[in-house]
Amino acid sequence: MGVTNLSEETLRLLYLYLAEFILAIILFFIFRHFGILYRRRFLYTWALSWFAFAIYIAATGVITIFFMRSQSTARLVISTFAQMSCFLQVVLILRGSYELVTEKGVNRRQFKGILLVLFLISLLSVVAFSQTVEDASMRYLLRVGSRTLVSGAGFLIAGIVVLQNKKFSRGFGQRILAISFILYSIYQLYYCLVVVLNVTGTKIEIPNFYGVVDLLVISMMGMSMIMWLLEDERARLEKANKELDLFLYSTSHDLRAPIASILGLTYLGKLEFEEERARTFMDMIEARVKKLDMVIGDILSLSRSKKMEVKLEEINLRDLLDNSITDIKFNKGASAISLDYQYSSSHIFQTDFSQMKIVLNNLLANAVKYHNLDQPNPFIRVAFFREKDTVRIAIEDNGQGIPEASLPKIFEMFYRASLNTEGTGLGLYIVKEALSKIKGTIEVKSEFGKGSTFTIVLENA
Repeated sequence: MGVTNLSEETLRLLYLYLAEFILAIILFFIFRHFGILYRRRFLYTWALSWFAFAIYIAATGVITIFFMRSQSTARLVISTFAQMSCFLQVVLILRGSYELVTEKGVNRRQFKGILLVLFLISLLSVVAFSQTVEDASMRYLLRVGSRTLVSGAGFLIAGIVVLQNKKFSRGFGQRILAISFILYSIYQLYYCLVVVLNVTGTKIEIPNFYGVVDLLVISMMGMSMIMWLLEDERARLEKANKELDLFLYSTSHDLRAPIASILGLTYLGKLEFEEERARTFMDMIEARVKKLDMVIGDILSLSRSKKMEVKLEEINLRDLLDNSITDIKFNKGASAISLDYQYSSSHIFQTDFSQMKIVLNNLLANAVKYHNLDQPNPFIRVAFFREKDTVRIAIEDNGQGIPEASLPKIFEMFYRASLNTEGTGLGLYIVKEALSKIKGTIEVKSEFGKGSTFTIVLENA
């Protein structure tokens, strides 16, 4: 045993082994991490398949350096280890695919039986015909031929499962994963054919770039697994979000009917009760129920905004404003505030009408709610600006303004600058979410005690 002067071809092969080993270890840690993170059994199994591949490559590299022309006991042990690791990778790939498709684990007792069979096959394929030099061709056929045949068949089955099974998300990653499995299968089966032909007397030279193809296909396989995983998790999250939105919408909608009944009963109660203390209690109940109704109304508005498909159309700002004013003109204090808007026929832009109405409704409602009605000339001013394809719509008021410390947080869900604030803390969050659907942003300038200016920015409008 010992390292001889390695040829240039052998060195090139070792570099490829090293690259494949490093790639396999990286993929092992990636899938192990995601398996623990998402608690999905098949990911951990796939991680183990890459670890088995890393062991196979490492063992093959050791044989190439130290035991290339040796049939010592150490060579036989390492060859058995390499053979077993190669078979194990295929079994683990198939086991992971089974766990994904059935969402069940493999019976441990059965799996131990499979491992025992793999060990016996590996040992037999290595030990058989290992005693004499004349049997080199048969050793080559048994070791390399069986390895490539099992790998080819296993990855072909895995590729078909990935391609056809509905458990795999129908995305680009899934198609690339299936293609990479099938390509690796073809690669292994071709190599098996070359081995058989060489042993039977038909000499076929293996191209020099063959190892590079091996590395590329393995890289493609690993990367496509990650791509598929990310696509699958995204599909799961989207499904969960839709279910949550539906739950919020249905629950909020169902709650509004009893709340309306309670409000009606409190109104009747105030008419019936003559005692001042009882009327005070009824007022308190009414105020709390109205607050609850506001929260549910905002949740419904948020749910509608998320569910609505974006439909681009030409919008006239005056028409949009008229529509929004109709919705808020009966809000408390609205009649005491003047609206300043200078109409122009050029105030036309392209976006989604429903989302923009949600944005304007909330901004105008906030401007009314947090206005200072004790001052002379309370106003809300709306201005339109266009700069090439960018539209800016500014909503300015001379109301209460926002404390500087609160400005970075006002678009967060349920944030309120003060516990005494009337709002739900959802209005500006809804504005931000609606604008994100139409690729818009919002800017705010405010001075506490003097007023605020919210500017909607729409690109390509």
